[in-house]
Amino acid sequence: MLSNKNIIDALKNQGIDPDIAQKEFINIAVSKQPKKESFFYKIFPLFKKNNLNNGIYLWGEVGRGKTLILRTLFKSIKMKKKEFHYIDFMNLIHSKLDEYKGRMNPLDSIATFLKLNYEVIFIDEFQVEDVADAMILSNILKLIIKKNIYLYLSSNAQPDDLYKNGLQRKKFIEVMRFMQTKLLIYKLEGQNDYRLKNIFKNNHIDSIPDSSIIISQLIRQNFNKDRKPNKNLFINSRKFICSDHGEDFIWLSFIEFFSQPTAANDFIKICTEFKWVFINDFNLVDDSRLDIVRRFISFIDIAYVNNIKIKFFFEKITPQNIYNGEKLDLLWGRCASRLQEMQTDTYINSKKN
Repeated sequence: MLSNKNIIDALKNQGIDPDIAQKEFINIAVSKQPKKESFFYKIFPLFKKNNLNNGIYLWGEVGRGKTLILRTLFKSIKMKKKEFHYIDFMNLIHSKLDEYKGRMNPLDSIATFLKLNYEVIFIDEFQVEDVADAMILSNILKLIIKKNIYLYLSSNAQPDDLYKNGLQRKKFIEVMRFMQTKLLIYKLEGQNDYRLKNIFKNNHIDSIPDSSIIISQLIRQNFNKDRKPNKNLFINSRKFICSDHGEDFIWLSFIEFFSQPTAANDFIKICTEFKWVFINDFNLVDDSRLDIVRRFISFIDIAYVNNIKIKFFFEKITPQNIYNGEKLDLLWGRCASRLQEMQTDTYINSKKN
């Protein structure tokens, strides 16, 4: 049986000593832990009492340990379960929509598929930016909840702020309100950013005007020194331009590479094929270059989940200040926190689960 002590001890073993706000949430989350659905309620689901026990939506500031706490709870559950990053979850839904094309109600078929395979689903970094995804989620979340699949959701935004100013938002808000009657909505209070705890350097290179010199040296020293630079990158049957790439590494320019029409599947391919990533050429960007910002955030999300080792060369720019717009400030806050965490000993020395 899951207990507060089990979770707190597990967190301490991972280097986190929970603060008061985190312990308060753990107490509540343990009391709301999912339980095997009884045969009676499987046959007569309408008799099941609504006590906000279909799951937990945990939100709060970046770096508060939301993912770590929920993942620790999730790993302790002895039921059929699956953890997704939000991007991976939506990729699965889109893949299933293609598979079930032609069916009268493909989303209902997807919900049935999820019910057959999982009793508990954890979706990390829940965020909604795309109108198509918002419309899909408006339906699939409701179906998942109605099928009594227990949900863990982590997000930096409260439900009412998701998909803010998006097209056709009314329908999406309706399902968020429905979700609030079924899930415990909990804000993890506090200011400490645990991602910054183990930072040992911030990769500023103030004395070097051109980081390309250092990257070229690193490539010569650690890879085939006699090789010629290769700027043509072929991913998913498409050609892109990078600064250089070899068998184990890829070198990307923040401005040049992320200006190209890349997508999540391309980033997944990069994270699969290359062990090392170098990124430089960071410049200040605002809301006039949202295309670059969105692609870079998506890439960092995927790289982070896959524990990809990235050497950043920010030169005279800090991660927090790269984006100085307003429309994506919430998402960039999380991204900047991850950029800093990805430079720590803890991240660099960790291995993908």
